[in-house]
Amino acid sequence: MSKNFSLDSYVVDQSLADTLTWLCHHQDCFDSFQYDAFTQELIVNHANGKDLIREGMYLNAKYGILITSL
Repeated sequence: MSKNFSLDSYVVDQSLADTLTWLCHHQDCFDSFQYDAFTQELIVNHANGKDLIREGMYLNAKYGILITSL
């Protein structure tokens, strides 16, 4: 099953590449992100602060800002 990265919502799975692809499709909803290869942590900076993105999180870009939840 293929993923539609242009949708406003996304559930993070084990594929870092897919998560980064979704973020790249919604660049207007966050300021920046950084990935630490040593700790394997993805952190996204957005209007509401910083979030550590983990598997199972629900990401939403519907309102022009990144909203995250578990």
